[in-house]
Order: sequence, then C-alpha cells, then structure tokens
Amino acid sequence: MQAMQQQETELLAKAKAAADKARQTEWEFHNAVMAMKEAVRGHFGSDSNEAQAIGYKKKSERKRPRRRAA
Repeated sequence: MQAMQQQETELLAKAKAAADKARQTEWEFHNAVMAMKEAVRGHFGSDSNEAQAIGYKKKSERKRPRRRAA
C-alpha cells in the first residue's frame, strides 16, 4: 500500500512538472509572436497593410471619439 501511495505521489509530481513546462512553453511562444507583431509595426508603421495583415487595425480606420451633446 505504501509503495503504491509513493508511486502515486511521484506520478502527480511528474504531471505537475509537465504541465508547468507546457505552460512556460506556451508563454514563450506567445511572447515571441507579440515581439514579431511589434517588429512589423515598428518596421512598416501602424497604418500599413502589413500591420493589418497580422491582425491589427489600421490607425486611419479607427473611429474618432465624438463629443456628446449635453
């Protein structure tokens, strides 16, 4: 019984370590994609077709805020 409990504890620790490693890898990928997007914006500008191609809205296509009449 104790040997099985020890094995269970070890397996749980390995599963948590694998989940942590996977989460860390996901964050690294996310940060790399965000850095790539910022590099495209910096190189081509925020009003370019290239920035729009990677998912950003063109700066000239944004609606300007309107004042409300009181």
